[in-house]
Amino acid sequence: MAGTSLHHSTDPIPCTNGEHNGHEHALPSSDIGTCCWDDDGIPVVDFDVLFNGAADQRAQAIRDLGRACEGWGFFMVINHGVSEELKEAMMETCKELFSLPEEEKAEHQEAGPMDPIRIGTGFFSVVDGIRYWRDYLKMFAHPELHCPSKPAKLRDVAAEYSEKTRVLLLQLAKAISESLGLDGGRISEAMDLDSCFQILVANHYPPCTGGPDGVGMGLPAHSDHGFLTLLFQNGVDGLQIEHDGRWHLAKPLPGAFFVIAGDQLEIVSNGRYKGVLHRAVVGGERARMSMVSMISPCLDTVVEPVPELVAPDGQGLEFRGVRYRDYMEHQQSNKLNGKAALDIARVQRDNTRA
Repeated sequence: MAGTSLHHSTDPIPCTNGEHNGHEHALPSSDIGTCCWDDDGIPVVDFDVLFNGAADQRAQAIRDLGRACEGWGFFMVINHGVSEELKEAMMETCKELFSLPEEEKAEHQEAGPMDPIRIGTGFFSVVDGIRYWRDYLKMFAHPELHCPSKPAKLRDVAAEYSEKTRVLLLQLAKAISESLGLDGGRISEAMDLDSCFQILVANHYPPCTGGPDGVGMGLPAHSDHGFLTLLFQNGVDGLQIEHDGRWHLAKPLPGAFFVIAGDQLEIVSNGRYKGVLHRAVVGGERARMSMVSMISPCLDTVVEPVPELVAPDGQGLEFRGVRYRDYMEHQQSNKLNGKAALDIARVQRDNTRA
């Protein structure tokens, strides 16, 4: 195994039309050349090194993970242990759901932001007043799995997928805690992640050739309301990440997950790690699908910066405590507007004083 788990690349990986075969498996870190967005490099975290590497390798991996969270709020994770077969089963089963007749999905269509199962179009069209080029399924997965009754196999596949991805995300939470100079369990303890709230989302972006330059908006710029988001797609690109004031198209390594930092990580780290702005664009003649697994604090947890990351006199405190349930309801019930939801937790400074 290579001695470092994160690569800042300078040369692109060859690919065909930005697509990857869904049966390909993650590469050993020693075999990874590079992956880049334009002239920039995307961080790549090798999960196996992060948790099973020699002491010096693991220490370097933790430092590199911290730089990825601080500099990007976004990275890819490889050698994560979630099988391609399970990922493909989840994708195909959700694809089957989207193909059901409308009357078989009507029970959950246009449900409210806090309903445990929601099927629809757009973000929350009653609020947004606009229907984005997107169909979606959202279901609460933990502490209790809520699932549509059709297709019948969805419940079993979703149960296994939610468990596997939840374990992966909770392990990453430990490593992120260490990267902040804290005990590995400190962030999980602060947000009661042992009783975490988890959501699964399937996004379906139909083909779109009618927008400007043949490109349409699947989902506008936003940061995620949760702690960490895991995402993979069906080989059709469309995820864009904001970095250094520019939008970059995210192209995955074979078998990799994207990991997206959310607003609760920004709050609990006192702004050291930022929830990253991202969006989905659509274009071309092929439908795009993505699968999301997001973990968040227990709904009744008051999330605030851990005291160890704030000066004893309170100087430099960036956020006040906010109950996660209230934060989620606020973000989900308002029109998407970048990272505006964080304003309800942000400490307001009096800039009029000399």
